[in-house]
Amino acid sequence: MDFLIVVCGLGLAIFGAQLLVKGGIAIAKKFNISTLLIGIVIVGFGSSTPELTVNISSALNGKTDLALGNVLGSNLFNICVILGVVALMSPFIVNKQCAEKDLIICFYSALLVGVCGNEIYIDHINFHELFPSHGIIFLCFFSIFMYYNIRAAIGSSKDEVTEPATDDISPSNLSPQKAVIFIAIGLMGLVYGGDLIVEGAEAVAKSIGISERVIGLTIVGPGTSLPELIASIVAARSNNADMVIGNVIGSNIFNIFLILGVTTFIKPVPLDLALNYVVIINIAVVIILSLAVWLNPRRMINRSMGVLLLAIYAAYIIHSLRV
Repeated sequence: MDFLIVVCGLGLAIFGAQLLVKGGIAIAKKFNISTLLIGIVIVGFGSSTPELTVNISSALNGKTDLALGNVLGSNLFNICVILGVVALMSPFIVNKQCAEKDLIICFYSALLVGVCGNEIYIDHINFHELFPSHGIIFLCFFSIFMYYNIRAAIGSSKDEVTEPATDDISPSNLSPQKAVIFIAIGLMGLVYGGDLIVEGAEAVAKSIGISERVIGLTIVGPGTSLPELIASIVAARSNNADMVIGNVIGSNIFNIFLILGVTTFIKPVPLDLALNYVVIINIAVVIILSLAVWLNPRRMINRSMGVLLLAIYAAYIIHSLRV
């Protein structure tokens, strides 16, 4: 029954995220916004809302291990599984702007979690948690990131989003009124779905003796990243590589700068020293991805890179279940 609650929560959150993304894209298209901005801001933010609702619910209920595990687990899933699966389906070229700037910001966001959460080593004080002051830093970086991307999108040439879907609920067929309704219903689905996920995950952790940290890393984090996976597969099938990489990198940056920043305002988030290995893996995979892009003249993520990313994730899951 506890697993069923988690599954229902995930299903409701994914359904809500899909409606939110469809409505957001429909509204964005009315203003002729570029594909890269849609991928980073609209789809990246929209598909990250399950993580936001789960973290807010977790923090309000004092489940900070679940909140941090959710963010770290989701970010690893985004890079290793989503980009790995998409690369296996069809190798893709990374946008120059993303390669030169967004990947660097993604690296700094992963590094900042380790620096801010490890005062016990850096400042030699008996604290190793993320405080509201760290949340202010995260949110400031988030504001800079958003300002930069909006300005870059406004200054870039506009391009059309290719859509494989031709049904009545395709973003192109949505009126502004329907798009707003989609967004409202999607947000409600995400809020209630997030509550169910937290409730079910807590019950599962207690019933089978697995810590909330592990549940967050291996179940909730990947589960709340399913909207990103769905959005990226749809984008890959329609040859929208900018939306794929924008979705993943944008979502990872949102998860740390926005979601973790907001979470720390609600309740300080201890960085369990056992989670440091996940922080290190997050930093490492961003470095590996960046080097793969920078060292390739075409900036292409090929199938070999996809296999490597999936292998890293499989090793991480095995290790997490053993800890």
